[in-house]
Amino acid sequence: MNNEASYDLLNKAVTLFEKGNYDQSKKIVDQYLSENSENASALNLRGLILMNTGEYEDAKAEFLNALKYSDKKSMLYYNLGFNSFNHGIMDEADEYFSFARSDNYSSFDLLFYSGLVKYALGSYDEAIVFFQDALVKNPDDSATWFNLGMSYEMVRKFDLAVKAYDNAISIDPGYEKPWFFKGRIYQSFGNESLASLAFENYTSLAPKDDLGWFFYAKSLYADDNINESILALKKAIEINPSEDMYMEYLNVYEPGNVSVRNELLFEQLPENVTILLFFVIFILGVFAIIRK
Repeated sequence: MNNEASYDLLNKAVTLFEKGNYDQSKKIVDQYLSENSENASALNLRGLILMNTGEYEDAKAEFLNALKYSDKKSMLYYNLGFNSFNHGIMDEADEYFSFARSDNYSSFDLLFYSGLVKYALGSYDEAIVFFQDALVKNPDDSATWFNLGMSYEMVRKFDLAVKAYDNAISIDPGYEKPWFFKGRIYQSFGNESLASLAFENYTSLAPKDDLGWFFYAKSLYADDNINESILALKKAIEINPSEDMYMEYLNVYEPGNVSVRNELLFEQLPENVTILLFFVIFILGVFAIIRK
């Protein structure tokens, strides 16, 4: 195969990959590599195909092999890190991203995912720095503002968290998650009116989330909007009738059931439930955001 035909073959594989036709793309890149086994671009492409089909260990091997023959090591380190991120191996992703950054590579995606990895590893101050740096590259990315807000919350800078969530909302008014987190901040400080407003916006954007309706109901009840709180709580029950806690609250909120009103009104969710909630929304934030 001459050089021109070989180049056209690799371009065809790239085009198929970009269209999401991974099987055909891999067949062509395999054919290309059978005669050009040390081509870093082709090895990298095969790694990308394998990563996108969930074959993370094989993808890692392809990226590492490509490193032997490439002068563009920073991008390959980024791909290795992103592969580890998708595989859920955050410490490995952190290491590869560090290699990419040390090679004078500082793309928006690298900074953004470096922030996500630092957050997942509990290094919240470092996550803040990466998200801030990513926003220098792209100040209009709502996902980065949202994750910056979450990081500020973890270091208890709640005023900055609210500002970050507000920026995310102003960029994307249909972005629901910042409203939920704003509501929880306001609720934790006893500002039930602002919490209710935030949860009202959240439930309008995410009407199938029972937790949103539950927290909305709690904020309404604490703000003495009893009838509205009952309606919100019934909505949570309608969405998730298997959650016994919702029915316990409804028994209190309905007229005539006031015996344990104060106990439930000020009861905090168990710590493990709160941590799980934050983790679930974080993961949703990552994969809905990844290119929301």
